[in-house]
Amino acid sequence: MTAPNPLYSDKKINRRAALLAVLLFMLLAASAACLLYSRYKAPKALKAHIYLRGELLTSIDLRTVTEAYTFRVEIPGGGSNTIGVKPGSIAVLDADCPDRLCVLAGYTDTTLLPIVCLPHGLIIRLEADQYASPDVISY
Repeated sequence: MTAPNPLYSDKKINRRAALLAVLLFMLLAASAACLLYSRYKAPKALKAHIYLRGELLTSIDLRTVTEAYTFRVEIPGGGSNTIGVKPGSIAVLDADCPDRLCVLAGYTDTTLLPIVCLPHGLIIRLEADQYASPDVISY
């Protein structure tokens, strides 16, 4: 009979498995912390610019909104979007487009991504202070 190899003993495997589990947990925790930090560090929007087919319809200063309200944007040739505004954020609440992806975006208050309804040509672009928003390099 040969002696068991000490590299493959049960204790050695259990220690390696525990070390791997700890390292994976630390990696997961660090990733979650980075995601949460980037979410809260993203600049908050100050103004919302609403465009319809490339033309500016209106701009809303989200800092001055004190009560929630909604309004409707009629699309030439048929269709409409209902836009909801509440203090500090904006959303497309209802749309009669086929995919309704703009509605799924929900309320947003960050400048990182616009709300877009491609079938209607509606874009809601949020703008923050010039020095608070990310530039091309950091985005």
